[in-house]
Amino acid sequence: MPSKTTRHDSTKGEHLAQRLSHILARLHQGGIIDKHQLAREFGVNLRTIERDLGERLQGIAERGPNGQWKLTHTAQGSIPTTYLDSYAHLTGTEGLFPDNSQAYLLQQLDTPRKYLATHVQAVPYEDLGSHGQAFAMLQSAIQKHHLCGFTYKNKSRSVHPYRLLHKNGIWYLSAEEAGKLKNFSVALIETLTVDESACFIPKKAHAEYINDKDDVWFTAETTEVLLRVAPEVAHYFARRQLLPRQQHRANSDGSLLVTTQINHINQLLPVVRYWLPNVRIVKPMEWHEELIRGLQQALDKWDVSAMETSP
Repeated sequence: MPSKTTRHDSTKGEHLAQRLSHILARLHQGGIIDKHQLAREFGVNLRTIERDLGERLQGIAERGPNGQWKLTHTAQGSIPTTYLDSYAHLTGTEGLFPDNSQAYLLQQLDTPRKYLATHVQAVPYEDLGSHGQAFAMLQSAIQKHHLCGFTYKNKSRSVHPYRLLHKNGIWYLSAEEAGKLKNFSVALIETLTVDESACFIPKKAHAEYINDKDDVWFTAETTEVLLRVAPEVAHYFARRQLLPRQQHRANSDGSLLVTTQINHINQLLPVVRYWLPNVRIVKPMEWHEELIRGLQQALDKWDVSAMETSP
């Protein structure tokens, strides 16, 4: 029969292992260790925690200038798991999977690719490899509020940069030019210069406007548009937003009445043309008429008989 001393030593060893495992997990998650807090959590004296950090975890934990402890640089062999949440937010994929917990994501990352049950098809995007230096310059200018100058569509521009915005595979620079917010395709920016001697004060209203937008059309005025969506394609409009600030109401026949706020008619027409003949512009009527005129012009241009007789 084991002695009381043996059982005591065993229990003490288990507590030590649990305590060190907890500290290591917190360090690898990018956390900062407060020895006073740890002592309270585990019900031990401060000297015990100091021995854990300074002796038992020597080379793994190091004391910072403020007296708190963190993972040493050489022990940082992997990205802290808390960075997964930050990366998902950065890339806009927080809600991609039904389960967005860290445990689920780690399980997927730990599964060999050939055994994965999921496959996410990549969204086509432009190659900005040759614009890497300009992209980095714009990032720095935005963070430091420096003025930028560049050539865009053969015109010289002087702007206050606010944000680099990614939409539908294209990177845009959101910037103020002559008092107006505009978006510029990064790939079309030429001869970029950053004036590090000049700074501007960002406007809170501009930053809030950019954060609130879900598209790249920046205009002060919007037009409320009403669409009728046929039952055959109603599901596609109900499951996700295809248009800015989209709202819908179901009719008894299975169709939808969809309202949306549009900055420019060219923001709407490509979507409607894609879903023809199952989507109709109810109002404004002049936009419906513009759609019809455009379709008629296309039919006239593509007249089959004219194409057959042309050289």
